[in-house]
Amino acid sequence: MRILYIDHHAAAPSAGGDCRALQLAQHWQQCGDEVTILTAGYSHRRGSNPALQEDMTERRIDGVRFCYLNTPCYAHGVGEYRKSVQFFLKKLYLSAPRLVERYRPEIVIAASGYPYDFFCAQRMAKLARGKAVFELREVWPELQRELYPAEDSRLNSCIAEYAMDYALRGADTVVSFLQKGEDYCRAKGTRIERMVTLPAPMPPQASAQPLKEADAAALAELQKRCGTVVAYAGHLTARRMPELLAETVGEFREQGVGAVIAGNGGYKLLLRRKIRENGWDNILLLDALSERRQRTLYGMTDLIYYGDNRLSEAPYGAYAPLLLRMMQNGKPLLLATNGAENDAEKAGCAVSAASLTPQGLGEALKQFLGMSPEQRAALGRHAADGLRIRHDPEQVARDYRSALLLLWV
Repeated sequence: MRILYIDHHAAAPSAGGDCRALQLAQHWQQCGDEVTILTAGYSHRRGSNPALQEDMTERRIDGVRFCYLNTPCYAHGVGEYRKSVQFFLKKLYLSAPRLVERYRPEIVIAASGYPYDFFCAQRMAKLARGKAVFELREVWPELQRELYPAEDSRLNSCIAEYAMDYALRGADTVVSFLQKGEDYCRAKGTRIERMVTLPAPMPPQASAQPLKEADAAALAELQKRCGTVVAYAGHLTARRMPELLAETVGEFREQGVGAVIAGNGGYKLLLRRKIRENGWDNILLLDALSERRQRTLYGMTDLIYYGDNRLSEAPYGAYAPLLLRMMQNGKPLLLATNGAENDAEKAGCAVSAASLTPQGLGEALKQFLGMSPEQRAALGRHAADGLRIRHDPEQVARDYRSALLLLWV
């Protein structure tokens, strides 16, 4: 099959970001398919972006052909991001005849997360007399209302709802990485002809790299004073609730519990001030770590914290590559999420907060502290087993490809 895979944020491991598109393409090519990933030149979700001169640039990365559409850089903010999406979609729509002539796709997949790229995918599929597929990973209209209530006008909401409904109804098939995508469609009153639900593929695993000397020394000092250390490395944002971890662990100082929080973001100054004002000397705050150093940090600690306060995606089993990346470390997880529809709960490798409060997270932490070393080790094994059984990238790619082949039956 000749497949054109549209993903605004597609990334390679070397660039940082979600590598799902690359993983799928690599396995499909092993089956004899011809795959092109069509993506934007700039995405805030990548660690690094290519330097482009032409409007359309083709590069081969890790054996897969990427076609970049040159898009402007933008500052972090919902308004700037939406302008970037509009710019990418306009260029994609106007370039459709040229792209179809160049790649002659038999299947065009809209996989950017938002539903608007489906209009472009369907246009290209019609020009090529092929099939259009929509990949469902986010409950986009509901998520926009939750994240940006002040900026989201009724008009924007109606446009997002229409686009999502059109993509779900108009696709020749829907591939859902939401584990309860069918429930989502029923809740919206949208009837679809074909849908296949797949688990998210396990991200590529980075090799470990030693911590910086100062960070390693600070961690060693913390471990001398605390018998149990919880770690979180990532963005310090409202969504990840690092302050919840700090407030909870701060109250467990007498029980010999410490925490390492590594990252940058808007909450860093707030955390530093809270730690200083409350005298939480059992909490170590580090600068952001590379993915390779995150692996080293997690390997040296006892428990990994994962927080996600989003409500809109929780009932449907959110697509969460960060959670899968944490599970790759083979350690127990401390979860603070809305609901139990997540991959760590299904794998049985986590202790979960009953509520997103210090009391709720504290009860989960007490549960972990009451476990024997054997029980803790079993949680770590469950994480590795869950990834191997449910999230093997090759198996996910095979099942995805089978759904595409059914389009010709």
